[in-house]
Amino acid sequence: MLGLHYDEKYYPQPDKYDPERFRDQKEYKENNFSYMPFGVGPRACIGERFGTLSTKLGLVHILSQFKVEKSADTPISMEFEAKSLTLASKGGLPMKFKYIPNNENGLLASK
Repeated sequence: MLGLHYDEKYYPQPDKYDPERFRDQKEYKENNFSYMPFGVGPRACIGERFGTLSTKLGLVHILSQFKVEKSADTPISMEFEAKSLTLASKGGLPMKFKYIPNNENGLLASK
């Protein structure tokens, strides 16, 4: 799947972060198997929606209490581990987390 997702035939400038490219879902439904992060067909991942919901809730919880910034060790260009069973970066993704005592709404963040 990584090969398809980085193929310039389907995704112009695949190394560029551009979430807007998925705005028009019709284009990706026409190229049936060019975008399939959770598989397709009868063997598709049954936990896709649960995983998406869990990820969103985790991000909301973290981002409501912390400001996330890149650190001096954060790589500009991501390199992937070639010998990994799942998609993983070499060296991880080091980031800085700064606690926010009050969020923008004036509510106290829980500790």
